[in-house]
Amino acid sequence: MTNPTEFMADLRHAFGSSLKPPVAVWRSAEAAGSMAAVPHCLFAALPEIEAGGAMSFTLSNLHCGGGRLYCGFAPRNPGVARFVSERERYKQTPAMVDEYIDSLGIRPAEQPCLNMARIDRIGSFDGIDGVFFLAEPDALSGLCAWAFFDNNSPDAVACLFGSGCSSLITNIVGENERRGRRTFIGMVDISARPYVAPGELGFAIPMHRLAEMAGTLRECCLWDAPAWSRLRERSLRP
Repeated sequence: MTNPTEFMADLRHAFGSSLKPPVAVWRSAEAAGSMAAVPHCLFAALPEIEAGGAMSFTLSNLHCGGGRLYCGFAPRNPGVARFVSERERYKQTPAMVDEYIDSLGIRPAEQPCLNMARIDRIGSFDGIDGVFFLAEPDALSGLCAWAFFDNNSPDAVACLFGSGCSSLITNIVGENERRGRRTFIGMVDISARPYVAPGELGFAIPMHRLAEMAGTLRECCLWDAPAWSRLRERSLRP
């Protein structure tokens, strides 16, 4: 796997300068960034991360019950199923919520800190669980095309039910541990949407899969192929 600096240079060649640097997600024994309190959704910290800072989340500074669950910091609150079903009305019944959360196989975090920082602010991919992009539709189409390039599986790109942190953190942590090849469209959670721009969705890649995809970037359509070059010229600054 290339280093973050070289990988970021390849992304700039493929997507242009308007693509936001992807955000790396990793766990550690000690905080790697700011420990500011996050009273609600952890994605409220995105402005600081996108500005180039690193953020660290633990049980003590992350106060969203769902975030604590999906980051592996706390067991499921017994009221979560009714909240998601009866108040938010995201699932038809509480039993469906419980069944879905069970299927995720969330394991308690082995290290107390979850860290996030842009990849151009980290020195190495060692120990990284995965990365996520926040991208507009044309860039998202390019990311999907890249993921499809060497993977014929019907779930090469998956869009799963779940909170924002479930889609961009739980999924890549679990998939990376399984050494899986799925990538994930995320931030379709209505509750998390206010923390990203109206035209953005998330695209999460577990580190095991990213190591493969980094080797195909220069082979796939994103490396100056005609159709992508026209789309890139339309909406992505060179």
